[in-house]
Amino acid sequence: MGDDWERVETGSPDLQRLQTARTIAREYEPLVTEVTFDSSLDPQTLHLFLDAGIRADAGRFDVTWTENGYYRYHYTEGEEFNYRYDRHPRTDVPEKHFHEPPTADHDAVPSCIEIEVVPLVTLAVLQLWRDTVESGSLDHLQQLNPP
Repeated sequence: MGDDWERVETGSPDLQRLQTARTIAREYEPLVTEVTFDSSLDPQTLHLFLDAGIRADAGRFDVTWTENGYYRYHYTEGEEFNYRYDRHPRTDVPEKHFHEPPTADHDAVPSCIEIEVVPLVTLAVLQLWRDTVESGSLDHLQQLNPP
């Protein structure tokens, strides 16, 4: 799984935005069972543990927001299944793009998520995940009219 996040300048992690994403996930998605930061001293990533998965019994979102308003919502069920919604500069795809499952590799397509504010992006990502879990169809990860 390739990750182009480290190849571009995205800015420093934004703790306030990460805390907002944490609050929204806790309040609006009952299948979020645990919420942690990767470090209590210098948080870079928010981990959202989920009590359901798309191809497995459970999954996790690793969330990053930066001071420049860039984000990464990386969903994983281990090495076998990953996808990612990103917003950051790229020359070959739009700034808001989607790395498709099962590998979330460097190739990307335009994202169906057009909004840019933390609460709404978080809600959209979680709703697209839930729609996919409930339907069993990966088509729900990229909807024409996203939530």
